[in-house]
Amino acid sequence: MQHKLHFSRFILLLCIIAGMITSAHSVQALSPGFTYYEDDDGYTQGSLFRTPTWLLSQIDQNIMSTVLDQGPVPTPTEEPLTYDDYLAEGYAALEGGNFRTAYNAFKKAIELEGTSVDAWYGAGIALENQKRYLSAVDAYSNAISYAHNATSRWASYAGKGRILYHLNQYSDAETALISAITQYEMAGISYPDEIEEIYRLIDEISEKTGSSEVLSSSAYTSP
Repeated sequence: MQHKLHFSRFILLLCIIAGMITSAHSVQALSPGFTYYEDDDGYTQGSLFRTPTWLLSQIDQNIMSTVLDQGPVPTPTEEPLTYDDYLAEGYAALEGGNFRTAYNAFKKAIELEGTSVDAWYGAGIALENQKRYLSAVDAYSNAISYAHNATSRWASYAGKGRILYHLNQYSDAETALISAITQYEMAGISYPDEIEEIYRLIDEISEKTGSSEVLSSSAYTSP
């Protein structure tokens, strides 16, 4: 409603200014620096419009600034992303093979929820695939420390074991991988491909270190 009133005043002011374009019989001062021309009938005289002078005397000189100086139009603000948004973005990026994007998303999620097992585990996967092994070990270790049960802990042990294997830290790698198997069995879940890979790495470690006892996935029975 206020904008319509301002617009009406603006149109009226334009009419008044147009009525003062050409000269008439007499000149009166409306305000300092502003004059209009009046004819014998009490109207301003112009080539297009004639305006009653009594109306001019009631015009607020600040109308123009009131109408035109509305300031910049505010732009709508976007809602900030939440922890869940960043977590979903991270795992979507992992699935698409965009590991750097995934890590950045998980990092944002961790800033919002520092004890998130899912965010730390996702960060570990993203870092592992970028071959940033030392940082990946830290991420997996954090995921293990914040995990509340075997179901959310075993995969982080497996990830940590893989990284330590690549770093040739075979003893620590074997310890982590055996812990992964223990947690896996406690969780009562079934991921046969993943558990077979863990056993394969343990067998390779045993061969590299000359261990007399070699574990084999053939001895493992899926629950």
